[in-house]
Amino acid sequence: MRRNTTILLILLLIDCVAIFVIWALNIFSGAFPNGLFTGQREVSLPFMHLSAELLMAGITLVGVLGLFYGRIWARGITLFGLGMFTYSAINSMGWAILNDPIQAVPMVITILLAIVVVPPLLYWEVGEK
Repeated sequence: MRRNTTILLILLLIDCVAIFVIWALNIFSGAFPNGLFTGQREVSLPFMHLSAELLMAGITLVGVLGLFYGRIWARGITLFGLGMFTYSAINSMGWAILNDPIQAVPMVITILLAIVVVPPLLYWEVGEK
């Protein structure tokens, strides 16, 4: 595995773990006083958003770990996860800009990371070990 690609994958791995940490902090700090299953006009059903984000981080994490172990299937899963990350970052940025602009910073970093990681993944030769 090329050194630059390894560094990018490590950054993506950190991004995946950060999603789990951010949501754990939100949940345990009482961010949803009415509960995850209670609908609200401003945020819809928090459980659905949380499920999508955890699925996004989980899929990408599996893909990145597969790439570290040289699995052929991992490239497609990682690219799919990066698409999910990009959509989530762009979509969530609207809330961040209106409510807490500093939270848009990790979203911008995620988008930039996706832009940098996708090209090497498209051309990188991945083989079974």
